[in-house]
Amino acid sequence: MVYNGDEVSALVVDFGSYTTRAGYAGEDCPRVVTPSFYGYIDTPEGESSTTNGNGNAPAEGEDVVMGDGAEPTTNGTSGKTTRKYFVGDDGVGVWRKGMEVDNFMQDGIVHDAEPASRLLDHILHDRLGVNPEEHPMMITEPAWNTPKAREQLTQMIFEGQKMPALYFGSAGVLSAFAAGKPTALVLDVGYTHSSAVPIVDGYALRAGTMRQPLGSELLISQLHSHFTKPSSTRDFPLSLASRHLISKRDPQLNPGTKANPVLREDRLSGTTPSWKKWSEDGVIENWKEATTEIVNYKGFDFNTSKDLPQVLYEFTDGYHQYFGEERYRFTEMLFDPKNYFNQAVEPPATLRGISNTDHSHSLKDLVSLSQLVHDSIMACDVDVRAALLQNIVVVGNTSLTRGLIERLDVELAALMPSQKIKIHSPTIPFERKYASWVGGSVLASLGTFHQLWVTKDEYEEHGMNIVHQRCK
Repeated sequence: MVYNGDEVSALVVDFGSYTTRAGYAGEDCPRVVTPSFYGYIDTPEGESSTTNGNGNAPAEGEDVVMGDGAEPTTNGTSGKTTRKYFVGDDGVGVWRKGMEVDNFMQDGIVHDAEPASRLLDHILHDRLGVNPEEHPMMITEPAWNTPKAREQLTQMIFEGQKMPALYFGSAGVLSAFAAGKPTALVLDVGYTHSSAVPIVDGYALRAGTMRQPLGSELLISQLHSHFTKPSSTRDFPLSLASRHLISKRDPQLNPGTKANPVLREDRLSGTTPSWKKWSEDGVIENWKEATTEIVNYKGFDFNTSKDLPQVLYEFTDGYHQYFGEERYRFTEMLFDPKNYFNQAVEPPATLRGISNTDHSHSLKDLVSLSQLVHDSIMACDVDVRAALLQNIVVVGNTSLTRGLIERLDVELAALMPSQKIKIHSPTIPFERKYASWVGGSVLASLGTFHQLWVTKDEYEEHGMNIVHQRCK
């Protein structure tokens, strides 16, 4: 079978650190956007793990919520246990007694193949409703993807799902294609990290590829520390309780008044620390998406922060307030991380991608987004620098923060005053959030792309080497 043109009906899957996107090649946007977080419950072998949505035994006539599969695992103290996975929108998004939450992505790479396989199976069969044996698949990967991670995904596609053909596309290259630029510098500001990848004639340059653990995850960790302690504008910590744990709340609160929601006592004892952290991070993420902004030109100044515009925001527990300087202070870490962390009350608990033990050393390695772009371009050959500077493509969900593009433009002009700089950033939010998926959709639908597919027959004949040779 020749995989060519629209007859192929190829699928594109983009594994991200916060969400995983999937859909048909040739379409404008993914059909499936689902969390990359997953839930799991370990049950000692022999015990029944069938529960209802509340984690209790189902009553007569009640629907039974089943996991997306279970497998036996070995526990060093209690012998064998059975692990039940819960993936997709109804995975972590549904409260279950004793359910832990984890993420199979680390530094933009799939590091835990089993839950990733369960999520892929859920996407293909439950969400898209396709027969995997009839569709080739393109998977996006970061420029720093490891051979081990690629091999695990290859086995997942060919041996697990029996799909007929596969191709790995570099996320940076695909983001450049989505913007219609074969030569560009792609700045991806995502959940766990920010990366700068120079693309020349459709190929990513390893020499200029750089990344920093600056993203929403770090921002949320700092906001979590801020909200769970008293501040200058309030003398009490916020509860950050999610809707899953709230039974009743008082709607008649004045701005700034402490909320005292009635929590669901039947769920509190069965809530794990990992699920509680995930749900609180989700509350903070919503606040961040709705309110945060970046000071465009002069940067954040504590002396004038009281004059910054305020917006009213209400949390799920009923607490609402006019937020001013918090909207700008925390996003400043993206453009002045060293100064921010020097003034921070406490260093971040974890910094994915750099040392988690020596914070004093790891924080010295952080550079701003504008410096990251500058360093990436200067690491490239002098002949391509001008073309890269005039084709800077900014993508990623965190790049949607208001004022980020304008601040980046100002700082790059200050760093390289004699250069002509042009920043391209899609104005439609989903094109910026899902840029690598959109690029994969464009590429996999081209009639001239059919010769690049790695077929299942080739994989069985030549082994894993054919994948590494064809997908560079």
